[in-house]
Amino acid sequence: MGKAGRFVCVFIPMTLTIASLVFQIMVGLGGTNAKNSYLSNIYFLQANATIAAHNSSLINFPANNMTDPAGKTADGKIILENFYAIGLWGYCAGSGANITGSLLALGQTSAQSVDFCTAKQLHFWFDPRTIWGFTGSFANNMFTNDLNNALNYYEQTASKWISTLFILAVVSTAVEILVGIGGLFSRLGSLFTTLASLVTAILLWSFTILATVTYVGLGSAFNVALKNYGITFYLGSTMFIYMWLAVACSLVSGIFWAFSSCCCSGRSREPAFKKGMMAERTPYTYESVDGPAAQYHAPPMNNVGGRPTAYEPFRHGN
Repeated sequence: MGKAGRFVCVFIPMTLTIASLVFQIMVGLGGTNAKNSYLSNIYFLQANATIAAHNSSLINFPANNMTDPAGKTADGKIILENFYAIGLWGYCAGSGANITGSLLALGQTSAQSVDFCTAKQLHFWFDPRTIWGFTGSFANNMFTNDLNNALNYYEQTASKWISTLFILAVVSTAVEILVGIGGLFSRLGSLFTTLASLVTAILLWSFTILATVTYVGLGSAFNVALKNYGITFYLGSTMFIYMWLAVACSLVSGIFWAFSSCCCSGRSREPAFKKGMMAERTPYTYESVDGPAAQYHAPPMNNVGGRPTAYEPFRHGN
């Protein structure tokens, strides 16, 4: 297999690795730009507070205890955004249509108008008690022990590991791409890239599984505790699709990197008949017709025996 074959062997895993990095970047951009409707709709979990925001009689919130992040205050009334979309570094909130479907169903809202997105924050975690301004006995009644335990785990452990693993996965993928350039020239380069791909796959798997388990469990705990208050939570399909596509591309690229490290040498092989000819020359010595062997001259046949005539072995003298 020649250079062209080697290029094909490296091009496939390199393309998959770059695709994985693109999907990871989309995960990181989710919920960071209020002016971009697509990015603001990439989220792990979304709180739909439409019912609570427009019909406070159903939830019986105490007055004067709510401060909206946009700076509005509730003067004897309840002010809630229609939705809160939770991303990796912050959340976006605004008005929009109701979400249809079952609880924790994967799906987007039909139409949303984002009012704002919070500033990006490392190790971000969504605390509804602070964001919605719930305090005192009302907060104690609204947030059960199970929900408080879930929020404590989310704050102290999950949020830190999720963001840390994500950053490490992105860096590892970028390193894998740089090392993969060396894989174009040799199988040794592919071997180092395979090792980098293994590290990337472990980090991506860890991040994706932890994020999935955390937000699925957190959404369930929210729905159990807040369903009587007209607030429901839904998973964001786009975010999870991007996460698992990044994992899939990383795993498949690792397989191809491993294949390119043991195969696809890039050297052209000589035909078998040429190898046979070269092997046959080894034990023998052949010389051209103008070599030293050509300097020997056989004696003229007509001078054998001192006779002027040609030599005739079966002729007897008289």
